[in-house]
Formats: sequence, structure tokens, C-alpha cells
Amino acid sequence: MHVVSVRRTIPVLVLAFAALTACDKDTEGASGAPSTASSTALSPSSASSAGPAASDGDVSSASRGRAGAQNAGSNSDSGRGSDPQRCASAHLRVSAENTDTAAGTTHFQLVFQNTGDTTCTLTGFPGVSFRGRDGAQIGNAADRDTDTGPTTVTLVPNGHAAADAEAPDGRSGYSDAQCRPKSVSFLGVFPPGSRGQIDVPWKTAECSSSAIHGLKVGPVHPIR
Repeated sequence: MHVVSVRRTIPVLVLAFAALTACDKDTEGASGAPSTASSTALSPSSASSAGPAASDGDVSSASRGRAGAQNAGSNSDSGRGSDPQRCASAHLRVSAENTDTAAGTTHFQLVFQNTGDTTCTLTGFPGVSFRGRDGAQIGNAADRDTDTGPTTVTLVPNGHAAADAEAPDGRSGYSDAQCRPKSVSFLGVFPPGSRGQIDVPWKTAECSSSAIHGLKVGPVHPIR
């Protein structure tokens, strides 16, 4: 009877041991899942992915800095618009001065005065011609005297510049038929680069023939 009892006990023990083994495996699986999640959250790959994000932010800041510098450069370039602009006829007074007549030629200067309240510039040759009382042109417009090259002259408010000019003294050796003299009331002067005419008194008789080129003018220069 004792032998039979032992044989019956052995299968029961085997079943109990199998059950305990299964429980241990379940316990290991359950404890393994949290361990895996924790390693993922603290893994080096996650830390490295955070690094580039911060780096991208730094690059964006640098880009914004460069863009700001470019805008500042553009603003400084546009500041060039504050440089002196060409003197307009509306802000100039012109007079004929330093007149000297010799050997049939009258030498004089056209003096330009800046009557505006801002600085401006003049560059090149003025346009000059004789005008009658009615404003009509008499004879040819002045030829350019290119012995001296043009330069830019800066005129502060009330500043002055001049252009050297010469004109025939009356008929200047021409016969009446050649000269065809007419009474001149003023010189029509166009400042360099301007279409606005300024009238300068000039009371003489000058040749109206298109064959005569006695009126000449040089470029504007500082008062010497």
C-alpha cells in the first residue's frame, strides 16, 4: 500500500512543478516590458535626436542675424539717396560777371548761386543762347569749349560756381550782311542737366547769322 501511495504522489509533484515554472516565465515577461520602455526613453539615440533640434535652432538664429545684416546693408545703400542731388533751376540764380572785352571778343563768367536750403551739385556744361525780347533764340547756341574737362561742383546753400564764356563784341569784324545783327535782351541759360531756363540780362546787338559761331561756354567749375 505504501508503494502505491508514492507512485500516486509523483505525478502530482510533476504537475505542481510545471505550474510553478509557467508562473515564473509569466513574471519574467511582465517585468521585461517596463525595462524595455525605460531603456528606450533614456537611450543614446533619443539624446542625439534632441541635439540636432537645438542645433537647428542655433542655425536659424544665425540666419536671422545674417538677414538683419543684409537689410542693414540695403538701408545703408539706400542712404546714398541722401547724397547731394543735381541743382535744379528753381533753386539757382545766374548772373553774368567779370566781363572783359578785347580784340572783338567779350569774355565773361556765368556765376551760379545756390538759393535753396540744401546742398546740391552741378556737373558739365550749361546751355547758353542769345534771346530777344520775345524769348526767341538769336543765332546759334553756344559751342562747348572742351579745353577743360567737366568736374562735379558741390554747392552748399548760398554757394557759388562759375562757367567761363565768351561772345562776339557786336559784329566782331563781320559786315552787316554777314552778321545780320539783332537786339539781344538776355541770355537763356540752362544749368547742366536741367531743362529749366534762367534768363540773364544781356543788352547788346549780336549776330543772328547761322554761319557765325561766336558764343562759347566751358564747364562749371569752383570759383577761383
